[in-house]
Amino acid sequence: MLTTDEAERLLGAAREAHTRGDPLLHLHVEVSRLTGAPSSWGSAANECLQNESVGYFLGEVERVGWRLEHTGYAFVDSGATTSDRVMSTGTGVVNHGAVSGYFTFRRAAAA
Repeated sequence: MLTTDEAERLLGAAREAHTRGDPLLHLHVEVSRLTGAPSSWGSAANECLQNESVGYFLGEVERVGWRLEHTGYAFVDSGATTSDRVMSTGTGVVNHGAVSGYFTFRRAAAA
């Protein structure tokens, strides 16, 4: 998830690219995460954690002098945990992974 340190690092990269005169900026930010743990009964207990600060962060990048041009998202699977169910056949599955946001900015026109 987007931590304060990571946000500052990415904003620093945005400032540096703007100072250099780069016409485009491409940033990758984790926007949500799928986590969970198997229960003692063998069922799945998934939880989706949202990163509510992404919109604010994107606004801060625009303040540097960029305009959001394109976004893309991908689920990055990092595995799953399975467990046998106690009272029935089959297994419970808990998936793990993150949704990555890919944000492309174009240098804002001078006012």
